[in-house]
Amino acid sequence: MLRRILWRLPPPLQQLLYQGGQRSDRLRDPDSVIAALGVLPGDRVAELGPGYGHLALRLALAVAPDGICYGADADADTLDDLRRVADERGITNMRPMLTNRGRLELPEPVDLLFVSATYHHLRRPVRYFAEARQLLRPSGRVAVLESRLEGVAARWMNPHGSVPGRVHTQMSRAGYRLVETHDVVKGHWFAVFRVSRRFRPAVQGAIGHG
Repeated sequence: MLRRILWRLPPPLQQLLYQGGQRSDRLRDPDSVIAALGVLPGDRVAELGPGYGHLALRLALAVAPDGICYGADADADTLDDLRRVADERGITNMRPMLTNRGRLELPEPVDLLFVSATYHHLRRPVRYFAEARQLLRPSGRVAVLESRLEGVAARWMNPHGSVPGRVHTQMSRAGYRLVETHDVVKGHWFAVFRVSRRFRPAVQGAIGHG
């Protein structure tokens, strides 16, 4: 009911009440999202919370044939579905990985960790991403795509989002610096981070336990 009322209001008032987006906005142009990530064939990448692979499978294709895309999730059933869809499409470099809810676990460091509509599920994001630094290659990046939890009605319109300023602050505390943002998804904050110069990813021994 509240959503229907909001969409009938004048645009300036809509922006005051809610500045975020919906799931359909994130999935409307997935190729633009993948292009913004700037991955290359041969890269090792991972998506945290890949769901059914709407973006993860495209990410796998972008790093093929020699690259690998890990789909990291704490739900085994979700990973089974991801594996099935990858097999149906003949995508052989998609690697579903069962991981801990409180700590990222991967078999090797990656060039990119993509966190799409998942950041808000993390209970201790500062600790989570501080520990995740060891799973990034020296030039590795973390990309966060989240619905903007902004506006006085945001929590009623779509509670599955984050406040951009808060994410930026938390990532800074975890040892990262913001390097770029992309305006390709309506109502979403799309930001890319690298490890701060004073923090060096510990590649040696950075093997997960998943």
